Amino acid sequence: MRIKDLRRRLYDACLRCQAESKKDALGRQDCVVVWGDCNHSFHHCCMALWVKQNNRCPLCQQEWSIQRMGK
Repeated sequence: MRIKDLRRRLYDACLRCQAESKKDALGRQDCVVVWGDCNHSFHHCCMALWVKQNNRCPLCQQEWSIQRMGK
């Protein structure tokens, strides 16, 4: 799979956002993406649930701290 394809999937709405019918100003169904200090990225709504139980990156196990957010 190419990097471009991975990036496109990351910006697609996750199942949680699809179920809650979250749409942006243009009517697209998107998730806000967060990048940790470790440079791993996840959907914000998914990661918010994860850090309530475990404040570590699911991939590298470094302490989770948000570096940046965006779409």
